[in-house]
Amino acid sequence: MPIFGLGTTNVKPYGYAAPDLPARPLTAKGGIEGLQFSIGGIDANLKSPIAYIYSAGVEREVAHNIVASLAYSGTRGTDLLSGGGQVYNVSYGQDINVFEGDLIQSGSTSPTRLNTSFGSIYYTQNDRESGYNAFIAGIRGRFPRTFFTVYYTHSASKDDTQVLPTYTNPHRWYGPSNWDAPDRVSAVVNYEVPKYNNGLGLTGRALSGWSVNGTLIAQSGNPLNVYTSASFANGGDYNADGDNCDFPNVTSYKQDTSRKAFLNTGSLVGSNFTAPTLGTDGNEKYNAFRTPAFQQWDASFLKTTAIAESVNFQLRFEFFNIFNHPNLGGVVTDLSNGNFGKATSQGPPRFFQLGGNLTF
Repeated sequence: MPIFGLGTTNVKPYGYAAPDLPARPLTAKGGIEGLQFSIGGIDANLKSPIAYIYSAGVEREVAHNIVASLAYSGTRGTDLLSGGGQVYNVSYGQDINVFEGDLIQSGSTSPTRLNTSFGSIYYTQNDRESGYNAFIAGIRGRFPRTFFTVYYTHSASKDDTQVLPTYTNPHRWYGPSNWDAPDRVSAVVNYEVPKYNNGLGLTGRALSGWSVNGTLIAQSGNPLNVYTSASFANGGDYNADGDNCDFPNVTSYKQDTSRKAFLNTGSLVGSNFTAPTLGTDGNEKYNAFRTPAFQQWDASFLKTTAIAESVNFQLRFEFFNIFNHPNLGGVVTDLSNGNFGKATSQGPPRFFQLGGNLTF
């Protein structure tokens, strides 16, 4: 059963004696002599992040059954968490137990760190922000047998919430979010085929009840950031802080984003990236490069047949990525990797599925 008591001071360890560990007494800095454990913590005054969301739009009928729309949508996030942009991780924070030039000063391959009793200290605080702005134009229409919508979005999503080469002044890395897609077109169309011979007879029943649906998503590529995971001894860790994830200097941000370039390493060229002055960070802007564009067309052909007054059977022929457009992914951006600049994966190829629904 735990026993609770009041401390005698508001300074750690609050009047209590730190426990002794067998053969490993705690050092004056709270660590264990000869070991450097990685730990984590949060700001004692951590606040809930705040999001401001605003939007406006107008619609107008420009022709019979055709409506055009214009809209603006924006958000601003403040007091965001350091490292909180890692959406697939359950723990956040940035390593604050580092300093530039550590390995140069110590002449070792292992960092001494600011607090020599610990390894990485991942600390979370409200020191990040984000912003999103989007202009959306659309048109939609409905006719006796046809319905369609087409929307174009031009947007920019930016933040500095990721884990970055240094924890000081994170706003210097403010740039496109990992999911940013500046230009996007989406479209949906549905067409019902007229009945043949009013759906009577065997031929009429076979050729009636059909509908065709199509969808399109086309968007520009997502951001990429070039870095090196090489150690200081192997020409990486440019700022020599012991954290092997550093940004290089960049000569030019011009980039060929064609599929051919990503398949033949012509998009990200190694000679465009050089090591900065030893003990300093590179000048690369965060997420300033792009993956190949994305495009997918899907289609479905539906046949609905009335079996009885309240019983219908629907046969579905569904095609995904019907034009078999190759959407490349898995672009290697680690300079120390032999596949640097190459796309190493792709999205699903064209595939087809057949299904049926019985409703009654």
